Amino acid sequence: MPLTRTVNNTPGSTSSKARSPSKTPAAKTRRPAAETHDPTTDEALLALDPGYASPPDIPLSVAERELTSLTRLAGAQQARLSKIGIAADKVALLARFARRLGAIEKAWQKARGAVKLTSAQRRLRDEAEALDAKLVAGGRWGCRNDDAAQAELSRIAEGSGLADTIQDLRDLVDFWADHEGALGVTDITSKDLARASALADALEDAAANEASDASAAQALELRNRAFWAADELAREIREGGRYAFRDQPKLAAKFVSRYRASVKRRSYRKTKANAPVTVPEPAPEV
Repeated sequence: MPLTRTVNNTPGSTSSKARSPSKTPAAKTRRPAAETHDPTTDEALLALDPGYASPPDIPLSVAERELTSLTRLAGAQQARLSKIGIAADKVALLARFARRLGAIEKAWQKARGAVKLTSAQRRLRDEAEALDAKLVAGGRWGCRNDDAAQAELSRIAEGSGLADTIQDLRDLVDFWADHEGALGVTDITSKDLARASALADALEDAAANEASDASAAQALELRNRAFWAADELAREIREGGRYAFRDQPKLAAKFVSRYRASVKRRSYRKTKANAPVTVPEPAPEV
């Protein structure tokens, strides 16, 4: 006679073990996703070391173009760069830095324009900037075959802001005093050079106002910090690109800052040109 199984008709689980209320699993709560750190935000930039607030060594318009160009180059060669640790997210971050740098530069220019200057000071500032550009452009043409002069003009052209414009004018007056012979092939006159000195003196108070304005000062600091943070990432990608394509010199050469390479070449030629000539001593007579 087969054994018969008695079934308990009590609703609930059919398990032979009674389920303890304390064993009931608690409902799982979904943890909020951790926020991704974005190095391009104002907060991240302001948290960087104070050294990042130093003035850029490349004109901002040039820096933005080079970052954008490097982003395209690295994106096109992503497969090989990924093999040496330059992942796609780094290239994407560089693209964000390029866009952020452009936006911050516009914000700085806007804040700078809002600094309370008199109408007379604004007219003088506009005149000074136009004269600054004229003196640099004349030097680019008149001294086009002089590498040392071109390197000096590149150094003078770096930076922005009224204080930089004032210093530019003074440096350009000195530059043209050293290259007076090239003035004849430009439209720069002695009156322009005299006016440059006068404008530099007249704008000292306006420059002090710009430097003391809190909004303009913060905008300038953010611009500088964004530049150096972006430059740091760009250097890593450039070095990685030159390593990854060391067997393809032409492609590796594309991972170089054209602006810095040009300045470096001119500086080298200037140093070489100024090096003292060593005349070998005559051999002693026998």
